[in-house]
Amino acid sequence: MRKKNLKLTLRIAAVFLIIVLLNVTVTTRQGVNFKVYTIKLPLYLKVLDFFDRHYNYRALVKRIVDKAKTEEEKVSRIFAWTYRHIKPQPENLPVMDDHVWNIIIRGYGADDQSSDVFTTLCNYAGIDAFYNLVFTQDRNFCIPLSFVKMGKIWVTFDTYNGVYFQNRQGNMAGIEEIIKGDWAENHIDMSVEGNSFTGKKSGVNYAVYLKNLSPITAIGLKRANIQSPLKRLQYEIKKWMR
Repeated sequence: MRKKNLKLTLRIAAVFLIIVLLNVTVTTRQGVNFKVYTIKLPLYLKVLDFFDRHYNYRALVKRIVDKAKTEEEKVSRIFAWTYRHIKPQPENLPVMDDHVWNIIIRGYGADDQSSDVFTTLCNYAGIDAFYNLVFTQDRNFCIPLSFVKMGKIWVTFDTYNGVYFQNRQGNMAGIEEIIKGDWAENHIDMSVEGNSFTGKKSGVNYAVYLKNLSPITAIGLKRANIQSPLKRLQYEIKKWMR
């Protein structure tokens, strides 16, 4: 009888402790017009929001890549979806900086936010991807470029302008080919959807950026690949151990 009472007491205590922990106040941050605000909320709400975004990413990617069989086809569909749905930042609307899912909901964003959406969705499709700011040699100018691992090579995209790069054979150029100068700018072909973007030039002088690329060996944990629960846990553990 005492043993049963002890087990019941421990269970009640455990439930009480969990409730207390889930109601601990934590913070999240949101940028509005380049000013960062700290928002307080209970832990349980932050956890629920995280899993809500996670399952929404999964559902969205499943719709986008439906029946696609190859990595190239999946990436191409995500690329087209991002270019079509994430519009350029409107001048009369605030510049928001928060979760990737919120960029998708808003349907607009800056150039780096377009890359953020694209690489996050690629990761949810099971394809390694990230984006970086690529600078000119004098570091006075930069553009965000997305890097996606397709097979054994890393290919490069400018999702904001709908640009990808091809080699002399007409295939997507790997980063090693781009470094050697074997690349040509191509704009995404949306003509199948009644648009007339084919062959459009972005107006960006990519040569001054691409010549400064370096081979990619490892990417580690980045924003684009820590949106899933397991990767996020790994990230938080590494951050805690620093």
